[in-house]
Amino acid sequence: MKVGIVSDIHGNFHALKAVERELDKKGVEEVWCLGDTVGYGAFPEECLKWVKENCSTVILGNHELAVLGLVDISMLNEFAAKSITWTRRKLTKESVDYLSELNVQEINKCCHLVHDTPSSPGSMEYILSKEQAYRALLKQKKEIALFGHTHIPAVYRLFGSGVDRLSPKTVRLSGGRYLLNPGSVGQPRDRNPWASFAVLDGEVFTVYRVEYDVKAAAREILRAGLPKFLAARLVVGV
Repeated sequence: MKVGIVSDIHGNFHALKAVERELDKKGVEEVWCLGDTVGYGAFPEECLKWVKENCSTVILGNHELAVLGLVDISMLNEFAAKSITWTRRKLTKESVDYLSELNVQEINKCCHLVHDTPSSPGSMEYILSKEQAYRALLKQKKEIALFGHTHIPAVYRLFGSGVDRLSPKTVRLSGGRYLLNPGSVGQPRDRNPWASFAVLDGEVFTVYRVEYDVKAAAREILRAGLPKFLAARLVVGV
């Protein structure tokens, strides 16, 4: 089965629609969302509605947990906290009720899905190093785990007692355990502003980038009265 993997959409509907077109072109049969659909961007309701209608599996990210009051916004940086307060006012009761039904992890036949780390789902811990990946790989419930949160595409492989970090462009998943990150649809942080997503096609994991109107998305953030930093970072991908 060919599955589209999206994460960290962050209210960026411009980026999401560009990814949608690419997913259609690639003929994916399902789409899985790894959380943080809301926060930062100007279209949380629209993005959440899209995810609800198009994704067969959806999990909570830390921004959804904050919207629901399950994470104290004082634990977030000032820009995230301001955007969560704004987002709470924009979401409908129906959307909030939908979020309240979701979990911080899902385990299916092939994969363990989390937003942050398989070692502690919902903890907001980052996986940014091979040492952090090693702990996660040991704890994940399947040979393949999918995660987001860092906004950076990544592939880690545990083979024997060592962890390798592989190029995330196209990886054949054979031998060992794998920890896979599709990058961020709505707020990439690898100095490439193009939207990032992945396709899992059997034993092949491929990360794709798609150009979209970044400046239009940034203008909408400013028009919404959200922090200027959130608009500026989109343009440079940080």
